Amino acid sequence: MVKDVEHLHYNDRLEHLGLMCLHIRRIRSDLIDTYKIINGIYNVKTELFFDYDQCGRRGHSKKLFKRSKLDIRNLHLVTE
Repeated sequence: MVKDVEHLHYNDRLEHLGLMCLHIRRIRSDLIDTYKIINGIYNVKTELFFDYDQCGRRGHSKKLFKRSKLDIRNLHLVTE
């Protein structure tokens, strides 16, 4: 443990060290993993996780609809 913060509460320690809380770090990690799945960085089938928007709306081709409720943190993904 870092000296001089052991007496502080959890939120105060995080603020002192300039860190985010665990909940925010998990959301950030999920977003990063979503990006990597969509862009083919992870070698997994994207249709396992997402459906792409097929309505022909303006914008980019990677608009998503959530399809499953898989917990991505518990899957062992193969990276290239």
